[in-house]
Amino acid sequence: MLRCSSTSSQSVNTTFSRRFSSVPVAENAKDSVIDLALSSVVKVFCSSSKSNVLQPWQKNLPRQRCGSGFVISNNKILTNAHVVADHIFVQVRKHGSPTKFKAEVESVGHACDLAILKIKSKTFWKDLKPLDFGDVPFPNETAFIVGYPEGGDNICITKGVVSRIEFSIYSHSKTSLLTIQTDAAINPGNSGGPAFMDNKVVGVAFQGNKNISCIIPTPVVKHFISGVEENSKFPGFCSLGILCQHMQNARMRSYFKMTPKMTGVLIKRINPLSGSYGILKKDDVLLSIDGVSIGNDETVVFRKTESINFNHLVSMKKPSETTTLKVLRDGKTHEFNINLTTVLEDETTVGYTVLKNSRVKKVNGVQVENLKHLRQLIEKCGTEDLRIDLDNDNTIIIGYKSGKRATPKILKRYGIPSTMSKDLRFL
Repeated sequence: MLRCSSTSSQSVNTTFSRRFSSVPVAENAKDSVIDLALSSVVKVFCSSSKSNVLQPWQKNLPRQRCGSGFVISNNKILTNAHVVADHIFVQVRKHGSPTKFKAEVESVGHACDLAILKIKSKTFWKDLKPLDFGDVPFPNETAFIVGYPEGGDNICITKGVVSRIEFSIYSHSKTSLLTIQTDAAINPGNSGGPAFMDNKVVGVAFQGNKNISCIIPTPVVKHFISGVEENSKFPGFCSLGILCQHMQNARMRSYFKMTPKMTGVLIKRINPLSGSYGILKKDDVLLSIDGVSIGNDETVVFRKTESINFNHLVSMKKPSETTTLKVLRDGKTHEFNINLTTVLEDETTVGYTVLKNSRVKKVNGVQVENLKHLRQLIEKCGTEDLRIDLDNDNTIIIGYKSGKRATPKILKRYGIPSTMSKDLRFL
């Protein structure tokens, strides 16, 4: 979707030149892309095994999958998270080499479908070169996708035209992030390979459907890499923790006391675990983020002539970073500084036959804050009965002492190594 805005003639001419002069250049770029690919793009072999959904302490039979990856700085390999998900053993092979080298998964970002591998062997790194990252391409520019698709064992290069840049769902995690769409073929095995333009990586191939293929753009890739470098593990993507509604109806804007010049979105729900909770309110109208106006359709200006969902601005921030929100409340504007939080995921399984995948809300009448708090509430139980309140007003009553006595037997019977993970065990 395009949004008109005033630009200088110089910037317009620069954009026009980049968009249209690159087309003939692309015809001559394939040779240089091949040179870069041969010394940087690798094939990834992964043996994986998923946990049994019904019995999570047991593993399913191993399966084999292949993908692609490429060399980045500091002797690391970048690939897709879904290529190495549930990995048992990972190997990497260079182009033209019969030897597979053992790789370790250093960090995984399931939300953005990216992973970093490291290989200890010095022999592997001989003659390999890290690739440089470029900018997000414009629509109608040509990109080359490099990887090892199924059906062959040699490196493959396909060419396509960028059709759009938008905020869309990543199939691996169901998270919405910035995405590049192209008509270049991305087949199974291509996943994790680089997309080139002007001899620089503009994204990572990760999913495709019929004649449409998708690339993870460099802002998302750089956010992942920098997050790993700064925290040793990827901290995730930030979220305001709010659910919004469009304000495209004139009567609706008038009802919430918006002036004709105002644009924004209506806040209809706030996650109680987010940094916005207790600051923002239902029926607030979010007008801007860090001074960037939000359109009535939830979009903000992107590269002057394009628009994109406002959540992209939030997702590119670091956890605990502060953002300034301008809000219209009861006809008056307010500004709030909010500490951003990462999107956390967890599952709670409960042992009462028909009660499955329910969220624990309270233990003995005390609201549960997190898993560590849950453990503390259970272990400090001073009553004969342990009461656990779940979603949908369901309740579980467990005899505290009898439950503790039965726990070791249950663990042994079903082959469960521990009642909790290591980080919860040592508090």
